[in-house]
Amino acid sequence: MKPVKYHWDEMKIGPGAPPVKTARGWLSIYHGVFPTMDGCVYRLGVALHNLEDPSRIIAVGDEWLLQPEEVFEITGYVHNVVFTCGAVPEEDGTIKIYWGGADKVMCVGTANIESLVDHCLKNSRKAL
Repeated sequence: MKPVKYHWDEMKIGPGAPPVKTARGWLSIYHGVFPTMDGCVYRLGVALHNLEDPSRIIAVGDEWLLQPEEVFEITGYVHNVVFTCGAVPEEDGTIKIYWGGADKVMCVGTANIESLVDHCLKNSRKAL
């Protein structure tokens, strides 16, 4: 994968939590960086990779999942950062996503795994 000009991750992308195996592919939560006049903004997005050959990208979600919005994500050691640190799939089909906020605090939220996969497939962009 590569950053895409004029997208939320146009400056650079990087890994996050280890990918999660789903029936439709490996789900990876990654971070993307967007440059602004006030510095960079780090956001989280998702991509789906082939189960047999993870180097083959099935889909990349064109919209971010999470961006800095809370005070503790906007202000801290490094401003305007959410950076995924872990992802734990649960038996009920949800996933706990752990992220750092402004390189100062740790946060956790829950999402539905199938919804994240659908996000990749239905709101996809060309993977470079």
